[in-house]
Amino acid sequence: MVRRNIILSENLDKSLGEAATLLGEKKSGIISRALAQYLDRLDLEIARERASDYEANPASVLSAEELRRRLGF
Repeated sequence: MVRRNIILSENLDKSLGEAATLLGEKKSGIISRALAQYLDRLDLEIARERASDYEANPASVLSAEELRRRLGF
């Protein structure tokens, strides 16, 4: 585990505190789960964007062989 300091608005901190009390969890646990879910969603959005870019221009993707050649391997 790594400790991080964050700054929240008063309203967000109040909502976080209420959720923690309701769920019987620590605020840090809720923040960790929320951040993990956000990053998973962001990863999915990036993957969809890349897939869309590929579908729009499949010729822009290099084969593994071509990539190795360009990198000098």
